[in-house]
Amino acid sequence: MEPKIKWHSQKVAAEYLGRSERTLLTMRKLGLLIEGTCWMRKIPRAKNSHCLYDLEACEAVLNELHKSKESDLLEPSLIKEVAA
Repeated sequence: MEPKIKWHSQKVAAEYLGRSERTLLTMRKLGLLIEGTCWMRKIPRAKNSHCLYDLEACEAVLNELHKSKESDLLEPSLIKEVAA
């Protein structure tokens, strides 16, 4: 049985998550992907070091974002129904 790889390159993460590498960078800068949980640097003290991603953690964050956006989209329709 082969050990499961937890941390993957940015290229692999982008392909798996269906996002561009640039989008992953933007999500990191916005704090949507949490350092230490979703991603880490190969060389922690080097700010230009390559990033590695935990695919399962990133996917969980993206799913939560999707759910929250769906609920935001539903709220105006619920307000209209209650007001009517």
